[in-house]
Amino acid sequence: MKNSTQKSIKRLSIAILAIGGLTLVYTYAQMVSQLWLDNFITPMTWNPDIKGWQIFILAARFVGVTLLYILCCVFLHRTNLGLKNGEIFPKSNISLIRWTALVAALLAFVHSNYDAVVKGESALMLDSNTILIPLIVLLFAGLYKMAYLAAEDSNLAI
Repeated sequence: MKNSTQKSIKRLSIAILAIGGLTLVYTYAQMVSQLWLDNFITPMTWNPDIKGWQIFILAARFVGVTLLYILCCVFLHRTNLGLKNGEIFPKSNISLIRWTALVAALLAFVHSNYDAVVKGESALMLDSNTILIPLIVLLFAGLYKMAYLAAEDSNLAI
């Protein structure tokens, strides 16, 4: 692979990580302000009947967003390392994308319940994104695996 292409991919990776980092900081700031500042648009309303559920959703959002960012960092790092070694699709990224599907399922579930939890409502919500988003990520994992196998076959043919 050309050196200019590798530099372009490295710059794109840095841009993705910067945008992801800003999103991470925004999410953290939103959660902190909802929990501890009363002048936020929708401050947290604690309901003693569902306090455990509220804590679970808040903690799952915090952990899920953090895990998603970490998985993205690892994916980009492995991809850039693989490109440096002449490997277009590193095999280790396949399982990483599958783990990302699990985290995406958790985040889709949390996202569908987050507004109700912030308002102190006890309704459990499920929407189509809870199933659709992880399936799309799993589809990309399958496509990535097929691309890896095709690249491996072309390397063997040479």
